[in-house]
Amino acid sequence: MRDLIARYDAHAPRYTSYPTAAQFTAEVDGTRWGQWLSTAPVETPISLYLHIPFCKRLCWYCGCNTRAMNRVAVMSSYVDLLLAEADLVLAHVGRGVRVGSIHLGGGTPNMLPPEELERLMAGLAGRFDLSDCYDIAAELDPEVLTDDWMRAAGRIGLSRASLGVQDLSPRVQAAVNRPESFESIRHAVEGLRAQGVTSLNLDLMYGLPLQTEINVVTTLGQITDLKPDRIALFGYAHVPWMKPHQKLIRTEDLPDSGARFLQSQVATRYLQAKGWTAIGLDHFALPHDSMARRRGRDGCAAISRAIRPTRPRR
Repeated sequence: MRDLIARYDAHAPRYTSYPTAAQFTAEVDGTRWGQWLSTAPVETPISLYLHIPFCKRLCWYCGCNTRAMNRVAVMSSYVDLLLAEADLVLAHVGRGVRVGSIHLGGGTPNMLPPEELERLMAGLAGRFDLSDCYDIAAELDPEVLTDDWMRAAGRIGLSRASLGVQDLSPRVQAAVNRPESFESIRHAVEGLRAQGVTSLNLDLMYGLPLQTEINVVTTLGQITDLKPDRIALFGYAHVPWMKPHQKLIRTEDLPDSGARFLQSQVATRYLQAKGWTAIGLDHFALPHDSMARRRGRDGCAAISRAIRPTRPRR
């Protein structure tokens, strides 16, 4: 087994977008993007992704496009820019656009003050046709998720949320500069469900510095009690030549490829024993979840097709 691990242990770009970020080039400029937009088939509802590149702190493992920011004026100006970009998109499309889903990614979307979140959604509603919008999702940091923000999320109709957990060991958290308590996660889960969020995902990681199989299983033992509909279990990608802040992580603290593999396997076995279905690479869902139902009915290929959850409250 170790021979196979050594043979295939290599870096690959994150597969959560297509084309992957490693394939983005400067050849796609404003002119080309505008040409694509002008010919886009928007007769059916489209999806909107809005990136919120702000965080309260910089987690050393992070590979996302973000920065530590706590100035409300900067975030308010950024909302202005997002709405201005929406106007540019509509100018190129040249006709009304129906939106089927909206995803707020980051960074940390809940860094936006609640009033800015509502202003952003009102601005989108004034520009796009949201009558067919069946899914509004956001990636959230439980440690900075306030009750006021969750109430605002309820008012805009948030239906899906993904909470960053990674690992609950204080020792591992200190090694990646992400202190976080289980109680803050529990409070976020309960508060979001009370506001009408119908699908919750928790993000976990393996391969972090100082992390062991015991850490992984202990974290799973705590978060599975919360019954998240989905769990994402990502392997940490150590790429300090691309993300300089990862140099703050001690290379000697990282588990080797064999230890990483064992962590992923013990986590998979644990989740399956607890009732979560494995959905492709790194993802798991409870049997009632739409992804698990689709996988059981149509096979893995169907997961990539559009899945419509319960329509959010208005």
